[in-house]
Amino acid sequence: MAASGKLYQIEGIVLGRRDYGEADRVMICLTPQGRADLLAKGIRKTRSRKAGHMELFARTKLLVSRVEGSWDIISQAEAVALRPGLQEDFLRGTYARYVAELVMRFFEAEANQQLYDLVDWILATLEIDATPERLVRWYEQRLLSLAGFQPEWHRCVGERTGELCEVALVPRPTDRSSFGIDPARGGALCRDCLAGNRGNSAVRPLSPSALSWLQALQERPYADLSAFSLSEETARELAQAGQHYIAHHLEFRPTSLRMIG
Repeated sequence: MAASGKLYQIEGIVLGRRDYGEADRVMICLTPQGRADLLAKGIRKTRSRKAGHMELFARTKLLVSRVEGSWDIISQAEAVALRPGLQEDFLRGTYARYVAELVMRFFEAEANQQLYDLVDWILATLEIDATPERLVRWYEQRLLSLAGFQPEWHRCVGERTGELCEVALVPRPTDRSSFGIDPARGGALCRDCLAGNRGNSAVRPLSPSALSWLQALQERPYADLSAFSLSEETARELAQAGQHYIAHHLEFRPTSLRMIG
């Protein structure tokens, strides 16, 4: 982060916060240069001027004082986007917490402009989009790619007789038999490799519809997806598949999802 003397300016998205002392908070902010944990002194006081500019998920311009050996201190804050819709709607707010949790878990300190722009756009769109669950499924695929865990949905990641299978996966609307998902190997399995992994609790069946959607979520712009019909059954399966894959790589299930089952 560029600094001028002991003060520097940054723009950040508030991903999380935790109380500190009697009236302060440590604010967890995503910036284009990385994650920054900053101290907001007195922000829990009723007359704090900074409080209204540092709500969860807000994009805020900050003037920060550098402190050696401790948290840098927020001197001034000016909200650019407050996003009240994420504060007022339980479901959208829960998805926003999930968006933020994945960033904090997959990216401990590092970040870049691409990640920042993705999170900013997702939170802004999440506030108004008619299909927030579909938006979050798209976000999962983009974030996994940026984090270095991009799944392989187009070729089988299974192994046969000591060699990678790599059969092209082409789900069709008329298909009736399942493909598979194997988080440990990093993607989807063909039908034969799914059959060969019976008894492996980490491997789960994946319907042709769900696989087709995962391929689209990974490779298409979000705007393109509105043209496709998504059944409740497939939406539920996509959520389960995403959680299964992410939980394997994080080694636990994101806590924010417990609020919505």
